[in-house]
Amino acid sequence: MFYTAKILLILIAIMVVSDALYTYVYENAVPRNKTQYVLKLKDKKIDYVFLGSSRVENHIVTKLVEKQTSKTAINLGMQGSKLDDIYLVFKLLLENNVTFDKIFIQIDYTFNNESPSVNVSSESLPYLRTNKVVNAHNRLNNPNYYVNYYIPFFRFASNDYKIGFRDFFSTLVKNKANYNFEDGFDARNGSFDNAKYELPAKISNSNKVFDSIKKLCFQRKIDVVFYCSPFCSQVVESNYVEQLKLKIPELKDYSKSILDNKYFINCGHLNEDGANLFTQLIIDDCIKNEK
Repeated sequence: MFYTAKILLILIAIMVVSDALYTYVYENAVPRNKTQYVLKLKDKKIDYVFLGSSRVENHIVTKLVEKQTSKTAINLGMQGSKLDDIYLVFKLLLENNVTFDKIFIQIDYTFNNESPSVNVSSESLPYLRTNKVVNAHNRLNNPNYYVNYYIPFFRFASNDYKIGFRDFFSTLVKNKANYNFEDGFDARNGSFDNAKYELPAKISNSNKVFDSIKKLCFQRKIDVVFYCSPFCSQVVESNYVEQLKLKIPELKDYSKSILDNKYFINCGHLNEDGANLFTQLIIDDCIKNEK
């Protein structure tokens, strides 16, 4: 019995020390993903901010926006992110006193989901005990909040693929990501993947996360553009986006703005030429013609 208790105490001590060490390293890290970058982005003015999933990260060429407008722009699209992740990033920007003239939020089939993504939500967990926005957001939206918060090291161990030892070590030795976070655009190229691609047949009646984002924009008097990026020609017959426009009347619908598959890497993502073409559409429609 004594031996078992001793082993248990040693394990708990290791967990507590490991948790403190991992937290310290991540808190003082050179950003290796966009979540970390946003957490350290403070007291800065950026004219145009783009939020969303990979259909932002791979689609919005910020250098083209800056060249044609002589204003600053940042692409904060994140692979696999959902509306809940966008909401967290949005709140972190506001908490960190990052100001902007206009924010662009890409919405599509993500309207059908209110839960956070696995990837982006995991990236925020090292800051669960040190950042009040991350803490409050996870407390409301993460079903594992209490075990993540109260059990030492659990959040790191249970998300080892994302914030486990490999990433911890890379962060510890300050390995920089091969990525320009101040720009944020990630070009994709290659032959078109003609795999079957379908949008949902039905749309959710509502999305409380979207409602929260819209309410926050109204309360802060933030100029926001909700838009849907292009899909390839194979999904042109889908009426999902038409249903989405009934839920979000102000939605800028670009879903069918580019139908030539030579501009796509797959049905949901543009290649670099397509990204330049689409970014030009956004500039002409939402920036040059802004009131």
